[in-house]
Amino acid sequence: MIQSVFDKVGSTDELPAITLWFSDVLDLVAKYWVFPTVILVAAIIWILFYIRTPRGKFRFHNFKYRMPLFGNLIYAIDFSRFIQAVLMNIKNGQRIQDALETSKNAVHNLVMLSLVESAINNILIGRSWIEPFEKSGLSTPMITEMLKIGMQSDIQDMMEKLLEYMQIDIDNIIQKIMKVLPQIVYSIVGVMLIFLTVVVLVPMIQVYMGTWMFSAYGM
Repeated sequence: MIQSVFDKVGSTDELPAITLWFSDVLDLVAKYWVFPTVILVAAIIWILFYIRTPRGKFRFHNFKYRMPLFGNLIYAIDFSRFIQAVLMNIKNGQRIQDALETSKNAVHNLVMLSLVESAINNILIGRSWIEPFEKSGLSTPMITEMLKIGMQSDIQDMMEKLLEYMQIDIDNIIQKIMKVLPQIVYSIVGVMLIFLTVVVLVPMIQVYMGTWMFSAYGM
């Protein structure tokens, strides 16, 4: 509307290119809003159906462990819950193999479940049950080293210390997330304010200052 005013009075001034571009985008959205809406709904439905399949569910669970910011926290919580179940079974007199087998019931993530199954299979063939967790890259070196030391000394005592360490680690991860989240929010708000300033406020200031009237009269 502002640009049409400029054109009617014969002004040579033009609105910023980004403002005109955004105006065209809004026009296209208003005209063809059905198509992106259908595509978005179809994509959401496809994703929901895909993550219900075995492969899709496994990949989704793997993404939850490796996603930025929250992945380490989710894995640490699940692994801590699993170790706690293993420790409880060991205290009840079970061997490490039986404790791992029983503790599978505390695992809901397919990636974690696959690591537990690999750990049990390693015991059957005479290898270390800690190896799958170490090779996955999800467990920190401190966790795997503590478990290795525990297997050579007192696994029950070391698991108790490991749970204490992991609780501290989980608290530290939460604190880091709480520090990063406001920065992300501020960045998003900052970008939106800059965009709003360039697209909306600059043309309004241009009209308010009235320089377009001078160019209309060749001044």
